Amino acid sequence: MNEPFFQGQNTLNRGKEGKGRMNSRKIIGLCILLILLVAYSFGAMLIAIHYLPESRWAELIYYPLAGVFWIFPAMKIVRWMQPPEGQD
Repeated sequence: MNEPFFQGQNTLNRGKEGKGRMNSRKIIGLCILLILLVAYSFGAMLIAIHYLPESRWAELIYYPLAGVFWIFPAMKIVRWMQPPEGQD
């Protein structure tokens, strides 16, 4: 009765081949992404509070743009998290 509940359950340590092992890059990247998201959210909010004029039109333009721009640094982090080519 020591077998996994389903086939994919015990995949973190499969041995030296590295398939299924959680890479330290992925853990570090995940932490950096979470920190980036929180810091970016607060930064965008602070910029809006201090520099955005009291206008619904300014908010209508600013918030969608601010909501999209965090993707660019996140893409670089996700690319860094990926294993080098030829090493799956």
